[in-house]
Amino acid sequence: MNTILLAITAIALVVLVALVLRPVQREEEQQAEEDARISPLLRGINYLLCDEPDLALKEMVQVARLRSEAADVYMALGEMFRAKGEIGRAVRIHQNLLARPDLPKAMHLQAHLALATDFQTGGLLDRALYQYQKALDIQSDHAGALEASLRIREQSSEWLAAEALLSRLERVRNTSYGSHRAYLFSEMARQCYRQGDSEQAGEYAARALELDEGCAPARLVEIELALQDDQSDAAQAGIRSLWQQAREHFPLVIPMLLRHASFYTQAGSALLLEFWQQSHDAELMLGWIEAVARQQDISAAREICDAAGFTPQSLRQSLRLHAILGDEDDPHARFARKWRKTARNYACEKCGVEVVEMRWQCPQCHSWGSLHPKQDEVA
Repeated sequence: MNTILLAITAIALVVLVALVLRPVQREEEQQAEEDARISPLLRGINYLLCDEPDLALKEMVQVARLRSEAADVYMALGEMFRAKGEIGRAVRIHQNLLARPDLPKAMHLQAHLALATDFQTGGLLDRALYQYQKALDIQSDHAGALEASLRIREQSSEWLAAEALLSRLERVRNTSYGSHRAYLFSEMARQCYRQGDSEQAGEYAARALELDEGCAPARLVEIELALQDDQSDAAQAGIRSLWQQAREHFPLVIPMLLRHASFYTQAGSALLLEFWQQSHDAELMLGWIEAVARQQDISAAREICDAAGFTPQSLRQSLRLHAILGDEDDPHARFARKWRKTARNYACEKCGVEVVEMRWQCPQCHSWGSLHPKQDEVA
């Protein structure tokens, strides 16, 4: 409610300033009418300050009635309806504005952007994209419209269209988004691999890694393709690169190695043991033990744990190990398994959101590569 309250207050203040600071070109007989318009706006702001947005909205409707020719009042009213979640009413207001033959040309851009935001907020992404394109037809270098369209394309997994929009955004802002583009190419690679187009998947993965050697999802595709083609040397080179360039995401490759049993037996397990002996990385060992327990059996997982002499060094590590190796009749193990199913294992460095499963793009702030494994639970 506080966010909505601040947003509506800001909109109302903008309209008030627009009313008060208009050029002094009115005749004296119009002054009373102008005063009548300002009065309900002031009451509306007072209601907002008293945390009564419903009453404030009624006053804004009255302002619109008294000043029906003013597009800025209706724009503010549409913003208020959207802020309250009344998307349908916001859409109707902005659509009616665009239908007006007397709408100033400068307002068309704002109205298209507002209508696009309405549709995007309501989940009507195709309609939102259409309106953003209308805005871009008016102003091709509008960064906000480009960025919003990019987010929608990413949300819809339309990676090629997203990459084209990112290129336009780079030119507008005169900034390089190489790492962002690398993740888009890695998503193209993963998409092609799932569709059975290994050749195209390899090309996209290579393009991603040219832009960012530490792009873990692209490296994972590269390794998967090498394993699929029985190219042991290439697979080992990719695994070593993943360890060097994106160590925090290295455990994600272990289930893949186990699915290729012959490679795992001949080279994969030795590589994992080598990396463990070099680093004593707890996430590596826990990921290895967990993957073996799931894809083979618990006894094999216990053997790896014992052979490595692994001992948990934190609460999170202890809970995770107990969830993997604990006995079925142990209540502590049952608790640990329940915790493991719902534990938020990754946190975004940009916005702080926490998620259970790894995502390459943050679901909240939309940053790429910003989610990192949590090291321990907060006491």
